[in-house]
Amino acid sequence: MRKKLLLSFLFLTSIYGANSQSFSNLVFDSTVAPTATTVSITFDFSGVSAGDVFEWQLFLAQGDGSPDWGSGRNIAYEGNIVPNAVGSGTQTVTANVYGDPVDGEVFTWTGKITLASDGSDTGYNNTGNLVTISSVAGLDDINSNGRVMYPNPVSDEIYVITSKLNAKSADIFDLTGRKVLSFKGQSEMKVLNVSSLTNGIYILVTDTKKQFRFVKK
Repeated sequence: MRKKLLLSFLFLTSIYGANSQSFSNLVFDSTVAPTATTVSITFDFSGVSAGDVFEWQLFLAQGDGSPDWGSGRNIAYEGNIVPNAVGSGTQTVTANVYGDPVDGEVFTWTGKITLASDGSDTGYNNTGNLVTISSVAGLDDINSNGRVMYPNPVSDEIYVITSKLNAKSADIFDLTGRKVLSFKGQSEMKVLNVSSLTNGIYILVTDTKKQFRFVKK
């Protein structure tokens, strides 16, 4: 009986060992300009053996954040990436952007690990790590230009120093370019109530064509 238990334990251990390779803790830009030529992703990996290789690509996303494989549309790919360590580690990969990304498109990072031992792989995973193509990517944060507005991130209200902003109205857009809020008049412009927005990144555009990025939390 003890021998059977030991064999069962060894069998389960071998299965676990064969499937324990993984990625985690991805770090990347959530918005990328259509004119970007490269994109980078930093990630932790574990369970890697000598000869294993990584693959990463940025694939068009469906509404639930999973890749839209039917579209066949990806804008960044890097394969046969050699791990910088055996076992666990952290690595950054930079991939070229191609395929003319369009403003408003949303892509998701997908990665897999191919095992040197038998050529099998972990399958594409890490879906839901979304990257939005945005022509306003890289704008100054809302706290820039001598603290015109604050706080950032914001939960309910953004306070505006109107004497510095020099604007009479403003619109707020999400990263797809959809207008979600508007403010007009001196009284509305002093305190912008954004409590109705869902969590995410937004762009505030004034009537004087100034643009600011903020995070709703």
